[in-house]
Amino acid sequence: MKILIDLGHPAHIHFFRLAIEQLCQRGCQVLLTVQLKDVMRELLDAYGLAYERVDNPAMPPMLRPLKVAVRDSRLLRVMRRFQPDVVSAIGGMWAAQAAFLYGCPSVVWDDTEHHKWGHRACWPFASVIYSPDCYLLKPVRKQMLYPGVHELAYLHPSRFEPSAEVVRSVGLNPQQPYAIVRLVSWEAVHDIGQHGFQKERLLAFLRRLEPLVQPLITSEKPLPPELEPYRLNIPPHLIHHILAFACLCVGEGATMLSEAALLGTPGVFVSTLRAGTLNRLEQFGLLKQTSDMEQALQMALEWLNDAQAKEKCRKRLQEYLKGRMDVTDWIVQVLEKYGRRS
Repeated sequence: MKILIDLGHPAHIHFFRLAIEQLCQRGCQVLLTVQLKDVMRELLDAYGLAYERVDNPAMPPMLRPLKVAVRDSRLLRVMRRFQPDVVSAIGGMWAAQAAFLYGCPSVVWDDTEHHKWGHRACWPFASVIYSPDCYLLKPVRKQMLYPGVHELAYLHPSRFEPSAEVVRSVGLNPQQPYAIVRLVSWEAVHDIGQHGFQKERLLAFLRRLEPLVQPLITSEKPLPPELEPYRLNIPPHLIHHILAFACLCVGEGATMLSEAALLGTPGVFVSTLRAGTLNRLEQFGLLKQTSDMEQALQMALEWLNDAQAKEKCRKRLQEYLKGRMDVTDWIVQVLEKYGRRS
């Protein structure tokens, strides 16, 4: 069986990585097509994953439909050469459109309710869409819900065990309190009009945390000089070990806040955006959400001043995990099923 997986974000690599390993062990051929962004090259190299670049053309935003058509055609050429039995992607606009033109099934994974433009461009062409069962929108006809979230594909307790030695290897002491601060680029189509931190107030925010914890920034975009001393410089594939031993994760990135919660680390999501995955984690007391920076600071200080916060989150996480599936096994089952149908 031949499987093509299209990747467009670092989180997509984490989501598919273990499933790719299992599929290859079961005799499947897997081809990765990639639009390189942020730390994707470093992640792919660290995991030893071979890939083929299929980049977006450089065009102004007003030419977005043409930009989509050009990458569709590039991806379609790869499909005609590789001849996949099934195509898969997160978000999946290009994968679904190109697979439709090629004539093979496409499996799309979606947990981003507010990506309405992407849904209109993708879902009519996809064979099936799989989403977490906490999805905020009413499912469409071809959408299936499953008891899990994307991040459980690589952070399910059966798949990942945090290592204090890894934390020490990058110069951090897991016994000393530190907090991860996540900044995103806000350049994605579905982020237009949304916001998180007020950047001019971020330095003051970090200084309010410093008496209690060492703030460490991980960012999708360059930092201004005054924030550069806070940058966390580590190989990106080690971030989940660092998150697991942090006292707090606060930031604008929904994926990293979900990851922190699934590692038992208290979190504060600072954004105007909302997602079903984060709402469910909030219901279990694993994170807090706000779009107000002063309120975010108070939430962060509440977590940090609670000596039992980590222990409470670990216990709440055990409750959350009841009934949640090993998502990697589910990815493998779904892709093999649709590959056989082809």
